[in-house]
Amino acid sequence: MVSQFKHSITHKLHKGEEWLFANPKIVLALILAMTVVFGLALPKLRVYSDFADLLPQNHPYIQVYNRLKENFGGANMIVMSIEVEQGTIFNNETLKLVHEATQGVDGLPSVNHNLVNSLTHRTSRKIYVDQYGGFQSDSYYDPLKGDLSVAQLEQLKKDVIANPTIFGLLVSPDLKAALVKAQLNESDLDYEKTFAALQKVRADLAAPGHKIYVTGNPVLTGWVYTYLNQIIEILAWTLALLATLLIVYFRRFYGIALPLLGIALSTIWGLGFMAMVGINLEPLSLPIPFLIAARATSHGVQLVARYYEELDIVKDGKKAARNSLDALFRPGSLAIIVDAVGIAVLMLGAAPFNHKLGLAAGFWGFSVIFTVHFMVPLALTVLPQPKKTENANQGVRDFLGKAMALTGGTDGGARSILVLTLIGAIGATYFVSMVKLGESEPGSPLLHHDHDYNISTAAINERFPGSEELHVSVRTKEKGGIKQPEVMRAIERFQAHMLNDPTVGGTKAIPGVVRVVNKLTHNDDPRWMQIPDTSREVGGLMFAYMASSPIPGALKEFVTPDESEADIVFYYKDHQADTINRVVALAEEGIAQLRKELPDVEIALGGGIIGVNAAVNQSLHTDHMIIIPAVMILAFVLVMVYYSSLHAGWLMVLPMLFATLMTYAYMGAMGIGINVNTVPVIAVGVGVGIDYAVYFMDRIREEFAELHDIKQAVIRAVATTGYAVSFTAITLIAGVVMWIFMSDLRFQSDAAILLSFMLIVNAIAAVLIVPAWCVVFKPKFVTAAHYDEDGVLEA
Repeated sequence: MVSQFKHSITHKLHKGEEWLFANPKIVLALILAMTVVFGLALPKLRVYSDFADLLPQNHPYIQVYNRLKENFGGANMIVMSIEVEQGTIFNNETLKLVHEATQGVDGLPSVNHNLVNSLTHRTSRKIYVDQYGGFQSDSYYDPLKGDLSVAQLEQLKKDVIANPTIFGLLVSPDLKAALVKAQLNESDLDYEKTFAALQKVRADLAAPGHKIYVTGNPVLTGWVYTYLNQIIEILAWTLALLATLLIVYFRRFYGIALPLLGIALSTIWGLGFMAMVGINLEPLSLPIPFLIAARATSHGVQLVARYYEELDIVKDGKKAARNSLDALFRPGSLAIIVDAVGIAVLMLGAAPFNHKLGLAAGFWGFSVIFTVHFMVPLALTVLPQPKKTENANQGVRDFLGKAMALTGGTDGGARSILVLTLIGAIGATYFVSMVKLGESEPGSPLLHHDHDYNISTAAINERFPGSEELHVSVRTKEKGGIKQPEVMRAIERFQAHMLNDPTVGGTKAIPGVVRVVNKLTHNDDPRWMQIPDTSREVGGLMFAYMASSPIPGALKEFVTPDESEADIVFYYKDHQADTINRVVALAEEGIAQLRKELPDVEIALGGGIIGVNAAVNQSLHTDHMIIIPAVMILAFVLVMVYYSSLHAGWLMVLPMLFATLMTYAYMGAMGIGINVNTVPVIAVGVGVGIDYAVYFMDRIREEFAELHDIKQAVIRAVATTGYAVSFTAITLIAGVVMWIFMSDLRFQSDAAILLSFMLIVNAIAAVLIVPAWCVVFKPKFVTAAHYDEDGVLEA
């Protein structure tokens, strides 16, 4: 019953194929019309990075982050350091430079003017009690008063050292550098425009004897935008390389033009679809579209190579085109569908970025069925038949066949290949255990170690507590609840708990302000630097602090206006996976303890770049455990259904498993972490192996149906499809290899190396493991293959 149903399906597909070849011009016209439709949408395509798209919006840390960022600042913070080479910053020239830097940063596009902070900013003030007992405050620096005298500069230095919210946080402990910090509004953030303005500010600040460093997520993203022109250059060189490879391989016009036409059509469909549905092109994910375009080329290569192979036999162009699609319809369509589904699985990821990439790249991958798989053979039927019909590169094919006859084409050789595969897999597990979720080094792996961004980050973190912030929210049910002494003391206990971590550089919270103001009200007696016993007294001290400042919102960086939520900030020097894991574990332990003591007070992680990365890393772990197995399972199911054989599904997944294991081993050995940028690369690379394996397996079945000898079938498959597959692997690598040598973005270079490694290992696994398995185990779906009355190969 099942076999009859399957036969009826293949028969209907065969009838559909007959219609295609009976009406090639109609089908090609429809493909061209759709290309025009998608092409008209291309002007709407936008290339930009949306920070919110990278965040798992349903994660509790991100929900806290979204609430905190408007009041206390988010992860999009610019940190600028003005460092003096000789002496300290307490000289008129340096102070003027800090003031100009503050004004410049405050004038940047998208900046939140309420969340700009520096020594010379209007909100940084010295508080004191006047002769009448009233609270007063003065700016630490007033440019309208002109140059300060030596005595005034010395007093300013003493005042700064006495203020814990300035000393160490905005002025380095060694007094040689000052920070300017600014939060950006994420709702209207234009990274490119903001970065260009920031670079101008930085250039205008250049002065002898001073160094200007800038770091922060907007700066990192801005640097990425500066390489967009380079990406276009890489695209041009990649197309030139692909064309060169096609010329070397085919040395015939159709073999060069049709695969390149397939790239053009599939790219227009893919990018046009993104523009139509409003999906932006993320600069950091660009190697993936390049690989999809290269995949389109690889399928075109398979079809044209088979066309010339058939042309050598039948000497009829139309018949050769029909035969090539007959032979490759099943493996080609299967490979394309598995590719598309494998990429679409990214939609299961928690971040909107994954959903967008999965939808767009999945459609792009599936469109190859029309733009390449149908287009190439149909185009060959309407184009003039080549005058030269003999097949080229026969010498290489003969060499591959002889090599296979001496290795995998023998019982001993096949068994040896499988044993060596098992040994390699076992050995790889050692390095797999070294792979980490999250960043594996300080700074940013997106850029090279000697890049200005990483140098700036290292310089700032060397002199200050840290440029990487963790924000913790403390909320009470009633308004004004933060003023309760027990809440204030709970905040301090949590701060003390977090300071047990040796890497924390410092902390900032409202209790520190209350203690300082309390001391001032008692003749600056340090014995009074404590939290009062009543909420009324605490509120009075907070009011006194606000009243002393002529600037509204003096406590905005510490508490909300209704005093129901407070922010605790901790400073770290990096956001490596180990750092984040340790910090989060310590924080969760402290939060659990405080919840027991104050059940009505909500304490939650996690704003700042540390909180964001903690959420991303945790979501990545979940995504990773879903996406990669899902790709494997879907590949297994699709192949199994296609061939009605469990053995076929297993045989196709086996090379993928081996290649994936080796990929993780490579990542562990090279220190490449699993992060929001690498997971899509891995998912796409995992699915690549199915292309090679399916084409190989189907050719072995085809040859066995004719020869009825598994060893000879394997040898001939390697000599024919093996050559095309090896060129396909080279083509796919060519699609990303230019990133290795030409991209100044380290991540894109590393991603290209990782993809190249995956492509090579997948090709080797398909060429060796699939034939060796067939020789040793002689699977029934291969040995029972035959041609039905329609000439369709089936089991």
